[in-house]
Amino acid sequence: MATLDSQADKTLCHLDKLSKIEVAEISSDYGLPVGISPLESRVAGHSLDSERQTIGMLRTSNGRVFKPVIKPLLGKREITFYENLQISQDPVMIQLKSYVPRYYGTAELQIFGRQITFLKLKDITEGMAEPCVMDIKIGRRTWDPLATPEKKATEELKYAESKRTYGFCITGFQVYSVTSGQLKKFGKHYGKNLDAKAVVEALKIFLNISPERPPCRQLIVKLLSFLWKILLFFRTQRLFRFYSSSLLVAYDAKRLRHYLRLNEKGVNRSSDGNVDSKSFSTTNSHRTTTSNVFDATSNNVDTSRNRTTERVHFIKRSISLSSEYDWSKKERIVNRSESCSPDFQADRPCRTNSCASNFDDDIVRMKEDYDDLVNELTSSSEEKQNWVRINMIDFTHVFPAEDHSTLDRNYLEGIENLIKLVEMFLVSKDTTGA
Repeated sequence: MATLDSQADKTLCHLDKLSKIEVAEISSDYGLPVGISPLESRVAGHSLDSERQTIGMLRTSNGRVFKPVIKPLLGKREITFYENLQISQDPVMIQLKSYVPRYYGTAELQIFGRQITFLKLKDITEGMAEPCVMDIKIGRRTWDPLATPEKKATEELKYAESKRTYGFCITGFQVYSVTSGQLKKFGKHYGKNLDAKAVVEALKIFLNISPERPPCRQLIVKLLSFLWKILLFFRTQRLFRFYSSSLLVAYDAKRLRHYLRLNEKGVNRSSDGNVDSKSFSTTNSHRTTTSNVFDATSNNVDTSRNRTTERVHFIKRSISLSSEYDWSKKERIVNRSESCSPDFQADRPCRTNSCASNFDDDIVRMKEDYDDLVNELTSSSEEKQNWVRINMIDFTHVFPAEDHSTLDRNYLEGIENLIKLVEMFLVSKDTTGA
């Protein structure tokens, strides 16, 4: 069985023979090679900064992220963790491997005159049009067994209110508004000031929940399906203790916008499997399967196509029935055969005198229906199913358990409380005002 050895020196013994090493030289500026750029979806940790000469997360054009090794001992410990995952045949390690980003070895880059080692990992946001990302550090205790008294004291003060209440903390997130499409970022300073109530509000912001917009069941159920699996893993694994490790949560706001529009129009009600919200609990969640969570693709396409066609015909009929309309003294004649005078110039669609007709709103809705139709026709089945993702990340403080007869209670407390908060959004329709 390949596991992390309890002696720090022994865990690093094979690192002189690291596999899959790549070397690339910085070409210019602070100056990244072609195909490599700063990771825009970074929500925690340092950014690449030429003035302060800080090294941050990078991204490649082929959907990989480069995580820098800043502190050699911690970085080598994490590399060892990923390397062991690749070769281990232990059932616990094999199961854990499915919850972490895919590992592609390491790379070497020259940045600010320094040779920096990077871990190469799969980008959790690959393929997402509007990636919403949140970093959630799990555990009330975030210092490891080798921490100095000073380190322990420092860690105790970080995110103290959130960790004391829930056993986890939000270190940062970014979210695209489904109404405006605007990107908003919330950094570590925002997360450090969150109290118990503000943590719930932060989750609502991240999940695009507001008093006018209830939680999207498709999004919540998919998130829970990931969280439940990781919870089950920690209810059985006794090999490791995870300190200062995070869950990286991501979803595509473009896909969420699509589901919200369908839900508002009363379609796709069965796409989340019609799971009774009362059945959601952390004690029996392992009995709930995710096979009921699927997209009713063909029905959505037909509904969107029919609705779009109907609105087009409605507008045509309404225009054809308008004999004359004064558009701020720009009078143009439209006859019943839908032909126009030679000098006809349409500034905007004609309105009928019916109070029920609102062409501006109707054109907006028609455009939304068309977007839905195009989205369904052009999205692959993988994109439709894989628009919500969660990875376990940050393994610089993972240690072998001293007692294999006990569970990692520190991690369990955090993920159980996180699940309870997410489940809350399914239990009541009035959660937006909570």
